Amino acid sequence: MTRKKRLQLWIGAGVLVLAGTVTFASVRLSTLQGALPTQQRGKPAPEFIGITKWLNSPPLTLKQLHGKVVWIDFWTYSCINCIRTLPDVRAFYARYHQAGLDIIGVHSPEFSFEKNISNIQAAIKRYRLPYPIAVDNVLGTWNAYHNDSWPHVYLVDRNGNIAFNYAGEGGDDALQTQVRALLNETGARLPPPIDFAASSFNPHQTPEIYAGYDRGALEQSLANTEGYEPGRIVDYRAVSPQTVTDAGPNGSFFLEGKWFNGGEFVRAAQDGARVELPFFARNVFFVAAPAGAKATVAMLLDGKPVPKQYLGADASGGIIVVNRDDLFQALHLGGAEVHRLTLTVSKGFELYTFTFG
Repeated sequence: MTRKKRLQLWIGAGVLVLAGTVTFASVRLSTLQGALPTQQRGKPAPEFIGITKWLNSPPLTLKQLHGKVVWIDFWTYSCINCIRTLPDVRAFYARYHQAGLDIIGVHSPEFSFEKNISNIQAAIKRYRLPYPIAVDNVLGTWNAYHNDSWPHVYLVDRNGNIAFNYAGEGGDDALQTQVRALLNETGARLPPPIDFAASSFNPHQTPEIYAGYDRGALEQSLANTEGYEPGRIVDYRAVSPQTVTDAGPNGSFFLEGKWFNGGEFVRAAQDGARVELPFFARNVFFVAAPAGAKATVAMLLDGKPVPKQYLGADASGGIIVVNRDDLFQALHLGGAEVHRLTLTVSKGFELYTFTFG
């Protein structure tokens, strides 16, 4: 699964080259388990452009890395699809770095708060990333690669050409096959391959939901009849639990109370404002930020307190304290299930996205 940068709902997600035949796959990326791998051998890899800062390393260029195999990973720290791939990226680095694989994480932000260097540094520490991170705040390198999704891996061969790329999750085996082939070309002595666990991604789960009007209006995420009023505070009427349930777990949400309508987010303009979310998933996350020092979120599941065993990693006693700009895990259920999640929030709570797993 990938997070998509562009606003188009449907795209040609992948091109697979097999024996001279080009096959296109047109899919909705929000419901995709990894885009199709695309082989583009012989095309020179663009240099790193417009990098604001390098973390874990002095500045690097592809010219410096000529002769090595380079893994370029476009990611952003609030993207759950990216986060789920990071343990395996670390595994690739640990297994193949000594054999000549260099991994460069290109952190290309989707939201404004993701440009904050201290936030990126905290994410690097939290996810124990040992390899260089290029901070691509102006999206110079993102644009140079004509990239449009997170996560997206590009493999560069010893001659500096793009050898392979894979967008989304679930590509470990395909990537490992290519990494080993490219390292073989350098004459490297290869370690045993990594045995990756099968992906648990559910293609039928609720797709990612954007709360701000930039994406939310296009994708019709906000189900209230009042709709969006860009740049204004809207007082949303309460809807019944049955209305929320009837909307179905297909990627929509409801607001109640006074909310400021921003391009990237909606912000609670009063204490006690609510969000109603019908969903089908095992795990529920949201990307949020506080307008001040912190905001609080009280959760109900189907109108009742959330059972302790279903609380996500960031919840304590049914409460989540939003004291940073980040991804928060609200729920961890026993399996993928249909439910109604109610969030009652304090003034200043900013909601960016819901994501699921």
